[in-house]
Amino acid sequence: MSTARGSKSIRSRWQHWLKSIFAPADLLHTKYQSFRTILQLDGQALDLIADLESHFSGENPADPHLISRLVEQITGIVGSMADHLSTMNPEYSSLLNSHTHLADQIRKILIPPIVNSTPPYVLPLDQAADYPELAGGKAANLSAAGRTGVVIPPGFVITTNAFHHVIAENQLQKEFSRRFAQIHAADHHTIIRIAGELQELILACEIPAEIVQQINLALDALGPVTLLAVRSSAMAEDGNVSFAGQYASELEVLPEDTVSAYKRVIAGKYCPRAMGYRIRHGLRDSDTTMAALVIPMISPRASGVMYTLDPAASAHEERLGIYAVDGLAEGLVDGSRTPEKYHLNKSDHEVSHSSENSLLTSAELQQIKLWGLQLEDAFGCPQDIEWALDESGLTVLQSRPLHQKKDPPPVIVTPFDLENVLYSDLHCAAPGISCGPIFLAPTGKTFLSIPPGSVVLTPTLRPSLSQFLDRVVGVIAKNGSRASHFASVARERGIPVLVGETADLITGQIVTVDAASGRIFSGCVNAVLQTGKLSTNSQFPKEKFTNLAACITHLDLTDPDGESFTPEHCRSLHDIVRFCHEKSVREMFNLVGKKGRGLGAARKLATDLPLVMYVLDLDCSSGSSSGKTIPLEELSSLPMRALWKGMTDPRIYWDTSQHHVDWEGFDQVSGGIFSRDSRLLASYAIAAREYLHLNIRFGYHFSIVDTICGEQDSTNYINFRFKGGGAAHQQRLFRLEFIEQVLTAFGFETSCRGDMLDASFSRRSLAATEQALTRLGLLLAETRMMDMRMTGSEHAAQEAAKFIAIANTENTASPQ
Repeated sequence: MSTARGSKSIRSRWQHWLKSIFAPADLLHTKYQSFRTILQLDGQALDLIADLESHFSGENPADPHLISRLVEQITGIVGSMADHLSTMNPEYSSLLNSHTHLADQIRKILIPPIVNSTPPYVLPLDQAADYPELAGGKAANLSAAGRTGVVIPPGFVITTNAFHHVIAENQLQKEFSRRFAQIHAADHHTIIRIAGELQELILACEIPAEIVQQINLALDALGPVTLLAVRSSAMAEDGNVSFAGQYASELEVLPEDTVSAYKRVIAGKYCPRAMGYRIRHGLRDSDTTMAALVIPMISPRASGVMYTLDPAASAHEERLGIYAVDGLAEGLVDGSRTPEKYHLNKSDHEVSHSSENSLLTSAELQQIKLWGLQLEDAFGCPQDIEWALDESGLTVLQSRPLHQKKDPPPVIVTPFDLENVLYSDLHCAAPGISCGPIFLAPTGKTFLSIPPGSVVLTPTLRPSLSQFLDRVVGVIAKNGSRASHFASVARERGIPVLVGETADLITGQIVTVDAASGRIFSGCVNAVLQTGKLSTNSQFPKEKFTNLAACITHLDLTDPDGESFTPEHCRSLHDIVRFCHEKSVREMFNLVGKKGRGLGAARKLATDLPLVMYVLDLDCSSGSSSGKTIPLEELSSLPMRALWKGMTDPRIYWDTSQHHVDWEGFDQVSGGIFSRDSRLLASYAIAAREYLHLNIRFGYHFSIVDTICGEQDSTNYINFRFKGGGAAHQQRLFRLEFIEQVLTAFGFETSCRGDMLDASFSRRSLAATEQALTRLGLLLAETRMMDMRMTGSEHAAQEAAKFIAIANTENTASPQ
């Protein structure tokens, strides 16, 4: 920790302590505001993480400028989350150090490459093989081909440095970067729009005089020529990524129009198909810097391409394929002309072709074959070769690696398969395809029993499920989204996740999950599974983003109760997001101590229940009276209203002679000098429109409810704690059994330690959260004195079944 950061941490802790002593109400408001901000930022961060994961995985590739912009956004958001958590409790100030360390790592990863805009701006073709970074892939390969003894045309290259010089002199880089930061592969309309804007900028720019001068000198050295071809030669072209047919070439160019043709070639770098291709292959704009190859035009009798590994051959055959047309080969490569086809065995002179073929003689075929094998041997892999034949003989115009995979068997989803669709139009939270038996997992406790190879059916996408992904092949949830922590981990592991209503699925039922299409099939549908295998065969280089994903989207902190759930163990921004969310919720759960500091402005709730409760209205609801008491109808708090609806349900009997305060606290003071309305003995609530923190005291036990209940599903939650009681220890445990069974039936996650129960309910809709709060209020009212009458586990189970039946019957009476 730096001295400055350490001093700030100490100062923050001191100020926090002073506020807790002298201004507890201010501290409470500050905590609440920071908490709400963290929840808001949490949703934004998870959305950005989901977007970045789709870009890193190749599911939706994006321009690296867009990725950098999103990374900058999430780094700032996560830093704000860490800062607000530190405001809530300076104990977590070391989280800021973790964030600073990760931000530095990310910044280093994203440092853009340095580009060179100095001479040479022109390079002779015979030297291009020695300078592939200047000449680009096409020109460098052609130069290297000439060194094997095959005939290539004379020519020169306008280098990649010339391209950078054009961009720099016309001050285009800022404009380019701004536009690149808007595009990803799935947004075709934006790519088309941006491509048009970029091409207009290039075509309107001036080519610097020093480049024009070097081009003219190279033309003079080339000698008298009538027409030229100016061809693209980008850095990544004709290498591991072919860019075949993506870029523009200018044919039949007059020498005096070479500079104009050059501008059109470099503008072609930004045509929509080339930009989409680049993005889909995970390349930066600087990875495809454009050079231009200038060669004399040939007027061929015949031209075409040769594949030294024939695409039409079966896997065990060793033969070449030669495809020829009369005249120029442009109609062949753009698919507009049908060529003559020749197939030659590599090991003998046998030629297979149609009797109508007449363009090439046997001697010409053998020469093309010889040169093809020569180039395949020189480059060390099968080649895709463009050639031309005129009166002077054979000339090679291009040679590049042959990117080819054997075609798999055709995949056909039959009408029978389509009839087996059980569900469609479900939401894809994580793409993929799998097949397996359904395993119903209604609660987190059932995760321990997941058999290997299961498709898990669960109410929500709980983060805890991520610990059991080695047993899971797919997940179907009623509630959840792609922005959840679990969906993020599932995407990393390639496990399909669907979200939607699937009420009829049963344990053991075999299904095929096709997450990308949002469908579930009955049984294992082989055609669909085969499609899944093919779809994963992507050329997107995921490994390029491994280090960035490790610093941003990877999630290690999955166990909030584990020893490693600390600021020092946050290895990614996603870890910090998870840590801030978990710890901020826990801070609110312990918002006010037993002494009630910060509740000086609270007013007594006007209610007919025999219960003393003080309410601090954080919103200071408009229209609220100014008296010492406040009626429920003056509170704008949605969760308070929902909970109170259950507590005041007329089906629950309240003995008005039995006043509910903290009897244990009352017993501890002498002489009964405190009134039953004392704030030290009363229950209290801190309420806002979508927030409630309630500590309710019923005799010798207490309950805490902390909840967000609003329109945004992702931030909604209920945390509940129940502890203590006045009966014998075993009876208190029987009451906990009752409460646990009821809450589990209502969709809560529960855990018990001694006579304390904790329960949670999260990421549900406003209606579902309100319903859960109403049921919880009903439960609080029902269990006030229950421990006194509990006789055993069987009794607890019987009472739970009765209560669940009552709770499932809605009461329409108004709150008291």
